[in-house]
Amino acid sequence: MINEKNHLYQFWPIVIGKFYNKEHDLIKKELIDFFKNYEKKNSIGNKQLHDKNYTGNHNLYQSEYNLHTEENSALHKVLKFIAMSILETAKAVNKPWLEGNKKELNVKLIESWFIRYNQGGMVYPHNHGNFSWSCVYYVQTGKEAKKMNGSTYFLKPYHPQHPFDFGSNYMQKGQVTMEAEEGKLLVFPGHLFHGSHPFYGEDDRIIISANSYTELKKN
Repeated sequence: MINEKNHLYQFWPIVIGKFYNKEHDLIKKELIDFFKNYEKKNSIGNKQLHDKNYTGNHNLYQSEYNLHTEENSALHKVLKFIAMSILETAKAVNKPWLEGNKKELNVKLIESWFIRYNQGGMVYPHNHGNFSWSCVYYVQTGKEAKKMNGSTYFLKPYHPQHPFDFGSNYMQKGQVTMEAEEGKLLVFPGHLFHGSHPFYGEDDRIIISANSYTELKKN
């Protein structure tokens, strides 16, 4: 007679990390001033925005993807905070394997950029491809920010064949919206589709994003 107990497995959940930068209020002004000067020197911004065949963004300014090469103390503090938060997320997700194999992780920021949203500015659903972890850091949200005004949404990665699939968790809502808050960082897998709701407000909505590779530390 079989004595094994019945069991339900749930593998491969999608993890989104939420972190708050305690130094944000101290460096916010320096960051915004840096971005203003950057935009004056680089009025065209990211060349992708001027590609007639590119439809990923609407009514915004976006820097080049090499923001981490710029010299600014406040920016470097944020990027360090981002890297450490990504590392914390990756370590938590992979903890059993890392401890079992006595391995440690290292995070490398490969791309980083900032976006300043004009009135009605938004980013359409997209993902960041094969990067390990991506993120969004809210530099300035404005007092008008709310769940459907300038927040970030993530789309469910599962697509059932039938619209009413009661055979799995596919019936869970198709997207999750995370409210924008100044100094908050969201860390998520690079393959996860996401976007932002249109933003309207007196102050510009400004965010920093980054893509990273998470690798095993070399002995």
